[in-house]
Amino acid sequence: MSKVLLFIKDFELGSRLSSVCVDAGCSVEFSDENTNPDLFEEHIKIAVVDLDERIFASVGLVSELKRREIKIIGIMKKINNRDRSKLSTAGCDIIFPKNSIVKNMSRLLHELLD
Repeated sequence: MSKVLLFIKDFELGSRLSSVCVDAGCSVEFSDENTNPDLFEEHIKIAVVDLDERIFASVGLVSELKRREIKIIGIMKKINNRDRSKLSTAGCDIIFPKNSIVKNMSRLLHELLD
């Protein structure tokens, strides 16, 4: 079973994304700024990172996840070209608008897990 790692502090958004992931057959784990990347399980295939949260909007976090061969979906309220370029270069596979991530999450899971 594929595991999805959520770096999301917004309880409502995290709950909705978690529900979509479970419905798609994935297990979910929530992470925060204190999570040790050395403890990530090998079954983690995808990470969803709220890039509007200052503690998660780091090139270092994205780079560390990518180094572990985890697909990264970054979410932001407003996507600007400078941030998109910086985060894509660091390893973000997709940067998606926050207001439509729940609606599109099952499709993204299907695309990234195949």
